[in-house]
Amino acid sequence: MKNIHTILSEYGITIPEDKKAEFDKAVAENYKTSAEHEKKVNRLTDDYNAEKKRADEAVETLKGFDGKDFDAITRERDEWKKKHDEAVADHKRQQEDREFSSALENAISEAKGKNAKAIMALLDIEKLRGSRNLEKDIKSALDAVRTESGYLFEDNGGKPHFSTNKTDPGSTGILTREDIMKIPDRAERRAAMAKNQHLFTKGE
Repeated sequence: MKNIHTILSEYGITIPEDKKAEFDKAVAENYKTSAEHEKKVNRLTDDYNAEKKRADEAVETLKGFDGKDFDAITRERDEWKKKHDEAVADHKRQQEDREFSSALENAISEAKGKNAKAIMALLDIEKLRGSRNLEKDIKSALDAVRTESGYLFEDNGGKPHFSTNKTDPGSTGILTREDIMKIPDRAERRAAMAKNQHLFTKGE
């Protein structure tokens, strides 16, 4: 594309150097090149097509309401809103369940629990779900379970482990049937019975 000054010079017209800036400004304000005009036309065409598309989509949407009264439209809107709200609530509930389960499982692991499912069965899960200080309340609940059912934890709830190799001073080191039956912890009592089955067979 030729510069305006080149075109004028071809016709014997020359703009003085001190007037070129003013001349260029006047041309720019009053005239556009074909390229600039085409660019503007294309932009207007794109805007028109975008508006036409939106108008066509609106018409199609309105067609979906043909034959429906206002009450039906309102009900349909409310039903979709209800479905949306339920979906959001369900997603939130599932996320909270995952976070709660993860916090509980981690706490049981840190407490050296031997059987997470058995320990959970002894917890008031619903009460813990409503806790405002979950970490603290889970710890308190686990401490209570350790006190009542220490055998579910590796440290036996802080109580000494029963062992056939550890007897009171002065004892013979041999367990009797009566000794085993006096063991307070049921799990350990059963373990001792299994190791000393000969004491519980008929004829003994």
